[in-house]
Amino acid sequence: MIKTSMGKKSLEIAGPGVDGTVAMLHKAYAFEMSTFHYFQYVANNIEGLGVLHEDFFDERAEEELGHAEEVNERLMELGTNPTDDPARWEQESGVGKLEPKRYLSLRSAIEKALEFERVAIGLYNDLANATKDKDHGTYQLALKLLHDELEDEQTMEDILARLEIQDRR
Repeated sequence: MIKTSMGKKSLEIAGPGVDGTVAMLHKAYAFEMSTFHYFQYVANNIEGLGVLHEDFFDERAEEELGHAEEVNERLMELGTNPTDDPARWEQESGVGKLEPKRYLSLRSAIEKALEFERVAIGLYNDLANATKDKDHGTYQLALKLLHDELEDEQTMEDILARLEIQDRR
């Protein structure tokens, strides 16, 4: 399905703050593409017992790519496109240099993933707060993605807690 930009009335409803919303969505897209790259790299290169969890990291990568696609769709509805330059994803995402090869043990990969989930929670919470009662389409998207990221944070915390129990044995 080919998406086009929103109609005049839709843009009018989105309001005068649409430029700020677009900037936040660009950051969200860059963030999701960066984390997609991180999870994909880890899934393909994880070491030690982490190899037993490659599918988990593949699933996370697919989820992040899906989020990027949803954000991209909203950007297109607002009349713009995200950057197609992977080098800019790290810059625009706010997470800095990824260096996924530094996080190839199961524990370090999950700890880094938990950091990403918490950044995403802040990003989508800010986006929801900025668009509430203004840009309903972006607000609904922000709530959906925030919910997903909150679930992922809990998953990462649960995994780390289980690893702590195993370390104590």
